[in-house]
Amino acid sequence: MLTALFNQQLFTTIHYSREELRGLRRRGASFVCPHCSSVLTMKIGSRNIPHFAHMSQADCELVKGETLHHLLSKQLLYDRVSSLHARVSLEHYIRELKQVADIYVKTDTAEIAIEIQCSTIPISEIVRRTHGYHRQRITPFWILTQPLKSKKLLSLTTFQQAFIRYSPHLDYFLLQFLPDRSIFQLYSHLLPVSGTAFMSAAPIIIPVSEFTLPPSIPDVSVLHPYSLSHWYDYRTKWIYNRIHYNNARTDVFLREVYGEGDTFLYLPLYIGIPVIPHGIHIRNHEVEWQYYVWKDCLKGDSISEESVCRLLDRRIAKGHIELRSLPLLKRDEVIKRIASGYLRLLEEVQVLSKINDTYQLTEPWSCPDHFSAFEKHKHDFFPKWKHILKKL
Repeated sequence: MLTALFNQQLFTTIHYSREELRGLRRRGASFVCPHCSSVLTMKIGSRNIPHFAHMSQADCELVKGETLHHLLSKQLLYDRVSSLHARVSLEHYIRELKQVADIYVKTDTAEIAIEIQCSTIPISEIVRRTHGYHRQRITPFWILTQPLKSKKLLSLTTFQQAFIRYSPHLDYFLLQFLPDRSIFQLYSHLLPVSGTAFMSAAPIIIPVSEFTLPPSIPDVSVLHPYSLSHWYDYRTKWIYNRIHYNNARTDVFLREVYGEGDTFLYLPLYIGIPVIPHGIHIRNHEVEWQYYVWKDCLKGDSISEESVCRLLDRRIAKGHIELRSLPLLKRDEVIKRIASGYLRLLEEVQVLSKINDTYQLTEPWSCPDHFSAFEKHKHDFFPKWKHILKKL
């Protein structure tokens, strides 16, 4: 922690030089925790940020051991936010919630609590704290500082996915803070290809010296990550992995496909197309949840958006479809957006035609049952899908 009580006044280490702090320590200055009143020790290294720590036997419920990574993050963000706003507090205690915000900002129109998250905690804890802040009319702003795995794809744990946000300009995006480099990295236009892997645009670099609340995104051209070859390759890989690593007798999804008389390997390509952007809310692969839509609803004569919403809700209730834990996003009408997005895509690739508020198949359902039939289907479908991707 960077703050303590000294002579009953709040004292912050980052406001003093190392020599000034060493001088206080030599003179026997006594510091106590502002939350539990335990005596604190002041640690002043030559490289690390000077900070306070509880004695080993102390047990403070509000302040736990912090990494140097976390301390550096707080210092950098406090310095930056303090240059933008007059009323900024470090390690601010919110009595009504009995919790400490890493950085607290009060403006003429809003109160903001910045939560810097280095370690993995239960997502339910993020939800609890977020709801608590909202009850007090405080806007929480969560910042992720964990390292991310990124090569061809961006790999995100379930916890890291909880920090995904949405904006009309960036679609679904993730903001990562790298205190060691004093920068933010913003990954935009996230498109899932599995439960943990995402395509994304090249990260936008935002120096901490340009960070604002709320964040202002640099006006840069964003190269969308979507391409026909990438989409088809990742879809095919997922299908082969599902066949190879799962037993059709025990896999609920495969059992439904084969029980329906369809060939999993040759499912039509309009089953498994990304519903951009809102399909990210469903954790299941597009092939899986879209096949359920076809089996339960679209093979009929007349289809409506409402009927697709109902069947998605039923599959979610049964546990066949799982929604991602995205606590920083509103869940209002998510299912409706996904249903309307998928139906609109099916209309654009001429699988469905819309008449008033209902949709009808342009031709009877047909699943290729051998390689040659699938190749012909692919040849017919690719130009339509390529045209749609160009418009995204």
